[in-house]
Amino acid sequence: MKTTTQLLSILLLLALVQGCGTKAVNEPGEDIQAPKVSFLTPLSGDSISAADIAISIDASDNDKILSIELSLDGGAPFATLTEAPWESTLEAADISEGLHQLRAIAKDPAGNESVATVQLRKGTAQQDEVERMVLVEIVTSANCAPCGPANELFHEEEATPLFQQRVATIKYHVWWPRPTDKLWQHSSEWSRPRVEYLFDPNEGAPMGFVNGAKINNRAADWISSAKSGMDTPAGAKIDLESTRTGSTINLTITIKGIATASFNDLRLHTAVTESNIEYNDGNSELVHFDVMRRMYPSAAGEAVTIGNGQTAVFQRSIDINEAWNADNLGVVVFLQSNGSGEILQAAKKRF
Repeated sequence: MKTTTQLLSILLLLALVQGCGTKAVNEPGEDIQAPKVSFLTPLSGDSISAADIAISIDASDNDKILSIELSLDGGAPFATLTEAPWESTLEAADISEGLHQLRAIAKDPAGNESVATVQLRKGTAQQDEVERMVLVEIVTSANCAPCGPANELFHEEEATPLFQQRVATIKYHVWWPRPTDKLWQHSSEWSRPRVEYLFDPNEGAPMGFVNGAKINNRAADWISSAKSGMDTPAGAKIDLESTRTGSTINLTITIKGIATASFNDLRLHTAVTESNIEYNDGNSELVHFDVMRRMYPSAAGEAVTIGNGQTAVFQRSIDINEAWNADNLGVVVFLQSNGSGEILQAAKKRF
């Protein structure tokens, strides 16, 4: 007969394996894994000529691919593919000059889906050369055991010059496995709705998202996805300027549309973050970075309508909370399609 000590050890081991309530694998009979989809041809940056565009897709799933829908500039699907090879053509004659976005949505029988996009140009009209600022969003908790090592590994990469220049990070602290995390308690009004927008919280923490796409719970994959995301053409240009008067920061956000005209559901999100927060609630982290403190005007952001080449200016007035260290604050701004989750561009600034 097992002793009480042995039973407690077994229960502790099971708890560690299960992590923070996360479903690391599918429950029996339940498929929660989204397909993988990418374009083989065309590639982002390709030019559209008079010839029809040959489309070739690489797609896979843990079960099977049910369908792949192809659309241009957010319009209705012009083709729905239901079997391999995943190939089609797009007539080029009626496509107007300028930038266009070709999109593929892969679906599996369980309703999971993934999106791949490429940007194409027709004609010789010049556009601003804008580097992509990759947005990495991390769902985490100060009392989630697996979250500590994942955050620490990502922060090592984040300190490199490349990530300092090209990656903006926001960490949302959450209410599981225990709601004792003070960083969660402080930001819950904005963290909860944002996390529930991103994914089903039952999947647990940690979880990483890059440019609006859910990756997984492994920091190494967040890093590799961020690096590959730098090659995605920016859909907008975002400039940030700020002034501070006393305990108030006035932020000016200037957006120039590049590939925005095809979207009717864009939202501008503004998140104040704080780094170098010394705090521990049970995991390995003693210092926290990129912690979301507040979102403006709310977790839902602000609706934006902007055409290609057009410019829009937004103002934010940020009151420095007494719980924040003003010397460690920053802001992350990003433009996102509310329906698809696609992020067109991000920007960041230290105050």
